Amino acid sequence: MSDIVAVFWDFEHFHQALMLDKHGHSGHKKANGRLQPKMVNVEAVMDFARSFGQVLTNEAFGNWHWMARYQQPLALEETTLFHVFPEDQYTPADVFPQMVARVKRFIQDNEDVTNVVLVGMDDDCVQLVEDLKKLGCHVHGLGTDSLKDDVLREVCDEFKDYYELPGIKRPNAPSGSRSQDLPKFYLRVAAQQGVRMPPPKIMWIGIDIYASFLRDFGQFHSFKELDDECYNQLSQDVPGATMTEVKKIRQVLFKCYLFRPSEDGLISFQEDIQTLADIEDCYFELMLKRIANNLREPTDYSALSIALTGADESADRLKALHEELNSKLEEEQ
Repeated sequence: MSDIVAVFWDFEHFHQALMLDKHGHSGHKKANGRLQPKMVNVEAVMDFARSFGQVLTNEAFGNWHWMARYQQPLALEETTLFHVFPEDQYTPADVFPQMVARVKRFIQDNEDVTNVVLVGMDDDCVQLVEDLKKLGCHVHGLGTDSLKDDVLREVCDEFKDYYELPGIKRPNAPSGSRSQDLPKFYLRVAAQQGVRMPPPKIMWIGIDIYASFLRDFGQFHSFKELDDECYNQLSQDVPGATMTEVKKIRQVLFKCYLFRPSEDGLISFQEDIQTLADIEDCYFELMLKRIANNLREPTDYSALSIALTGADESADRLKALHEELNSKLEEEQ
């Protein structure tokens, strides 16, 4: 028996995000108060939704006053439109309260729905995702870099970048925005390769904290003890830091093969890890392999440095390490 799918769009929000992807900051002006171009490939999104089963409902929320060019593709996909009036013509409609209420009500009334696809939503919808999971649904998100959806990506059972859909081409970064967009894009690549990072500056401080453990490492009997001590120190440097960020620091360093098993049950570093620079190099090498080696274009080391540390001071060091890694790969081949 085929799974049953329900699709819900924050359509105007998603459309504006794609405008920002294409036009940069000026996309805000282009996305308001005028007839809008077709930015969303509705059929491609629905093909993504249909990959999970039979679509029972397809519902989109927004101010449709400026969206006339979407009339045909939305009609072909049998989309139910919910019109939400904005506060003024220069801002997108706030669909959140009406949409959340509608989604919950629909899923509660249709217990046969097994998969929910949320399109164009951001971190405001994290609680909605948690509620849908409690109702027994698998939740699939679809978004893009211009949405503030980092936490949402974590809580969804699956999250797909719009530009990864078949036939969808990522627009070139607009002039003036590339230097700001690249670090975030690099972190997206890392996430796609299985490395989910805390904010770059927190990761960099975390590495420094781990280096402080080198002198007397071995006092920790569990990763929980290690996390607790890291949290205590991180909180002093970054008020408001969370245990989730602490665990992400440790998980990234775990992927660097920083730790080794101990016969006495204590946690310890690999024997060749002696200094702060050793930990930094392990971290940089992991991220070069996961990010730089999976790019289709030359690496911008300044942007990569910002993505990994929060500043561009490590650009030359990253470039030198990358050249060294690539040289070793060529020798092995």
